[in-house]
Amino acid sequence: MRTATKTLIVVATILVIAAAAVGTLMAFNKSPNLLDSDFKVIVSGSMDGEPRTEYAIETIPVNSLIAAHKLHGDDVYNVKVGDVIGFYSPSLNANIYHRVIAIDVEKKVFTTQGDANPSPDSPLPFDKANGVVVNVSHGAGEAVVFVKTNIFLLVAIVILSVIMIEAIIHISIIWKE
Repeated sequence: MRTATKTLIVVATILVIAAAAVGTLMAFNKSPNLLDSDFKVIVSGSMDGEPRTEYAIETIPVNSLIAAHKLHGDDVYNVKVGDVIGFYSPSLNANIYHRVIAIDVEKKVFTTQGDANPSPDSPLPFDKANGVVVNVSHGAGEAVVFVKTNIFLLVAIVILSVIMIEAIIHISIIWKE
């Protein structure tokens, strides 16, 4: 096989994989605008309570991957009681995602609470909310956590697999001669 043909096959394969990855993210995100979204793995159990079947986001178990659309300007007026919103916590240096349990439009504040928490959070000014969760996948989150915690093992497996495949190819070439 010519080098140009091999290169074309490699490039085409990379493009197909990239297109599949982007398509999967867009489907998970429920929006074609990936740049206006955050994808996070939830690391605390504050939203891992009893499923709230009356809401689109029933619960968020630990190690779930979430897609959150960023909120801009008047987007906060589209947030409803039951939505799960994100807000930055300076003390944790991270975003927190909790359910909206009340909205005071006059004071422009949300009252949020983690489903597993016994009491509500402090009132959150509208301008501090930075995203609304649109999808949750526990399986995808577990996969991300697995890859992050086992990256050296995965790299070793890939390297050994490539070496084995290369050896099999060479053995088959020698065998045919």
